[in-house]
Amino acid sequence: MPDTEMAVEETKWHSIAVAEILTLQSTSPDGLSDSEAEGRLKKFGTNELTPPPKPSFLMKVFIQINNILIYILIAAAIVAGVLQDWAEVALISAVVIINVTIGLVQEGRAEQAAAAIQGMLSSKATVIRSGERKLIDAKNVVPGDVCFIQAGDRCPADLRMIEVTGNCGILEAMLTGESNPITKITDVCFPQSALGDRKNMAFSATMVMTGQGKGVVCGTGDLAEIGKISAMVSNVDSQKTNLMVQLEMFGRWIALFVLIIAAISFCVAYLIHDFTVGDAFKSTVAIAVAIIPEGLPAVVTISLALAMQMLANNNAIIRQLPAVETLGSVTVICSDKTGTLTKNEMTVQLMQTSTQQYKMTGVGYSPVGVVQDENSKDLPDEKVARMLKMFEGAVLCNDAGIFKNLNHKNPNVPIAWEPIGYPTEVALLTMGMKMGIKEVKEYKDLQPRVGGVPFASEHKFMCCVHAASTAPGAPLTIHVKGAPDRLIPQCKNQVMDDDLSKVGPIDENYWQDKASQMSGLGLRCLAICRADFDPKDLSDNMDADLLLKAPTPFLTMIGVVAILDPPRPEAIEGVAVAQMAGIVVKMITGDHPATATAIAKMLGIVDPKLQESSIRTYTGPELDAMDDEGMDSIVLECNVFARASPENKIRIVKSLQRRGQTVSMTGDGVNDAPALKAANIGVAMGITGTDVSKEAAKMVLADDNFATIVKAVREGRRVWDNLVKILLYNMPVNFAQGLSVFFAYIVDIDGHQVPLTAIQVLYVNMITSVTMGLMLAMEPAEDDIMQRPPRRKGKRLFGKMVFWHCIFVSGIMVVCVLGNFAYTLNNIEKSAEDYLYEAEKAADKITKDQASGRRAVKVPKTARLMEARAVAFNMLVFAEMAYALNCRFLKESAFNFKMFTENKWCWVSIAVTTVLQIFLTYTPGVREVFSNAPIGGASWALILACSLAVFVLVEIEKVIGIHYVMPHIKSACAPRGCCTGDGEHERTQSELNQVQFFASGASTFGLPTRAGSANAGERHGAQGPVAGAAGTSGYNV
Repeated sequence: MPDTEMAVEETKWHSIAVAEILTLQSTSPDGLSDSEAEGRLKKFGTNELTPPPKPSFLMKVFIQINNILIYILIAAAIVAGVLQDWAEVALISAVVIINVTIGLVQEGRAEQAAAAIQGMLSSKATVIRSGERKLIDAKNVVPGDVCFIQAGDRCPADLRMIEVTGNCGILEAMLTGESNPITKITDVCFPQSALGDRKNMAFSATMVMTGQGKGVVCGTGDLAEIGKISAMVSNVDSQKTNLMVQLEMFGRWIALFVLIIAAISFCVAYLIHDFTVGDAFKSTVAIAVAIIPEGLPAVVTISLALAMQMLANNNAIIRQLPAVETLGSVTVICSDKTGTLTKNEMTVQLMQTSTQQYKMTGVGYSPVGVVQDENSKDLPDEKVARMLKMFEGAVLCNDAGIFKNLNHKNPNVPIAWEPIGYPTEVALLTMGMKMGIKEVKEYKDLQPRVGGVPFASEHKFMCCVHAASTAPGAPLTIHVKGAPDRLIPQCKNQVMDDDLSKVGPIDENYWQDKASQMSGLGLRCLAICRADFDPKDLSDNMDADLLLKAPTPFLTMIGVVAILDPPRPEAIEGVAVAQMAGIVVKMITGDHPATATAIAKMLGIVDPKLQESSIRTYTGPELDAMDDEGMDSIVLECNVFARASPENKIRIVKSLQRRGQTVSMTGDGVNDAPALKAANIGVAMGITGTDVSKEAAKMVLADDNFATIVKAVREGRRVWDNLVKILLYNMPVNFAQGLSVFFAYIVDIDGHQVPLTAIQVLYVNMITSVTMGLMLAMEPAEDDIMQRPPRRKGKRLFGKMVFWHCIFVSGIMVVCVLGNFAYTLNNIEKSAEDYLYEAEKAADKITKDQASGRRAVKVPKTARLMEARAVAFNMLVFAEMAYALNCRFLKESAFNFKMFTENKWCWVSIAVTTVLQIFLTYTPGVREVFSNAPIGGASWALILACSLAVFVLVEIEKVIGIHYVMPHIKSACAPRGCCTGDGEHERTQSELNQVQFFASGASTFGLPTRAGSANAGERHGAQGPVAGAAGTSGYNV
């Protein structure tokens, strides 16, 4: 990047005076000429965001195929094709296609966050060129343009305000988290001001709520603040989930084991037993297919999809499948305040009168709540009516509106109340409705407004003159609301005993103390005053001097209302549950430190008993001054971060990750999007959240309820537990299948006959194992699941227990399968076909083929062999079903009543699998394809007895193994481990996209899959001084 461009990006426009701004941008209040604007458009580029690169469909397919287990299956299919075993080719190909298709369907989500930001930009802009206003396409706005903005407009670019009129207020919640519109000024701000404190700037895509103004364009396209966020979203690496890393590493070790066993099998068949190359390959393929858990990817994917559906039913929409499991390992939840922990709906909390302080219940704009006294007792209706009359000025002196929206699309909210105007004024309307006003418009119409002075930041109050009724000549009253420090000096009296008819001299110290106390709690205070008004003073030219230059104070103080965007009640409960589960909740907000601290205390994020001076809150500028090492030193101890910028949020998330934490980030604004993507699990709000935040997140809360996150964490922990059960079931079963075939060659059963064919093994992997695996996926959560600490980072899926069961359980199953196979062969009388085969085999042994020296006698599918294989096949399946019952309870004994009452799908799965086995064993035409033959009652009795033995032996092992076997296994595995550690877990998505690893033999090779980065290509727009910027282009390569 050229040096001039670096200087451009570092320009602090908010700290430069208006005259210097005009000089730097080579412009004037009359704007640019058309020719100059055209030249700058060519130089700096259009005012548009650069779209992110998207992977092609073929690349998405390749990413799904680029898996070592898929490679082995493809190789097995090729070998089977060369040997013209087309049934196996078709079945293996189907397995590959199914797994790839599931992956594409569940994870084929394009990166749309930047596209969502693009949709938020203004399409039109009013610019001043050569002294005339012109309406142009916003994409043609250039640096140096003077733009005119007014209420209802979206800012077309980043503007340095040079003129403001009519209390120009802009809502910047999407960028800063500030709930109220920011009143714009033209004065210089401090260079280190946080984004929310740059009051002389209007940022691209923010909404003008009131007033109007002019500003010089100083940032367009990618170099506007919203463009920087778009670039951050594109450049941030998505975190590779622990499950994805575990399965990747697990695949490598399985591949290595399969290659070793396959190589040994080939050598035994070819060198020792004199098989031809083709027959030796067939045996190798059969063993490889038997050991590879072909159904495991499908089981894991479907299990996650089922959990995804359960979460969706509970208002948590998962956008990335593996994120379901990540939820269970979350150690820190970093949450935005506005709209997440709070509703982003200002609410009157307290009403201070000269008598006492009253509380108002309810949260948000919904007019559901009551007035309570200091002892939290509801006021009687008569007292509430008097309070309404006292504070009616808050409703009458009010330009906002609120209406009931019955056509909204959120099923979680029966009635949606839609605000119009300033959130603070809407909160006052809601207060009036809680005290008894049915229809705000009708209430105002009964006391019509006849004059007034609008609010302005210079005098900080608003006043309106209202008639007492619609009758001609009705008495007039002036109602005033505004900052207490401005209105208290203008008051002569105060209402006494909460009775409007009783007044006494004002106690200024009392009101100043009360306002100061409530402000110290992070509340926004408004004083409500009134006075009788002389009709002769009424005019069309009323202004603030009506009060400010009055000869003597004449107002009567009614009271002070304290307003806050309060915590959601469910968020308070959710924080408590999260802390009980060992999860730390941190608040990261763009709001003021005092407000953030107050909300944090209400939520329990910090100890409510602590004094404000004892609570350390870091602000965005303080974080900017820290390097990464400094950030790492404070990030764990601080739970409240205020005035945080998007860059601060990303740094906090990454710092926590460097400190070994698994981070969930929640938010709803555009400013949250980069951090949502950087977090291990980003969570966006579904109702109040912007499209940008939803696209950047892995999970969306349909009800905007923080407590839903805690429910999702519980589900994530359940998913992890069940994935361990699935792996504990799958791996010993697959090892038993492969080793049954392997040891059949080693021990030479009836002339090297194999007990299981490749088709039988594939059926078991894709049907039986999947059915039993899904049954385990439906297991309910353990009772203590939310009392455990979070799962440690990098915890292995293929752990010591799975390793031990691969030895113990697969050993039992191999003995049962081979024992039943050999027993059946020995107890069935040989047929003529068997004797003929033995004769040919003996002759072949004497006269070997001179060319190869290998035996090539085709093994016939005799009735005796097919019946023995049917016994072995059913023995394997029923042993698997028995072992699946063991796996339902990892450490607890399966001999309990819960085995029959919990998880109805267990017995449904066993019934379905049993029916299928009977169908495959006895149905003519089908049984021949699967090398089966009908078997008798004695064989079934032996199969069931052996299956029961498997179940009982594993239950005995649960009792004995944990005390006598597992300590030795842990000791042996402690120095090495067999999956991944923390370093592997922290590898990011883009790094793994750059190099997809796969194992071959004992080595690991890298395969490049994607080049380039989000920085590649052209960038649009500019942010910087035009003067002296020769050679600076809006297109950065």
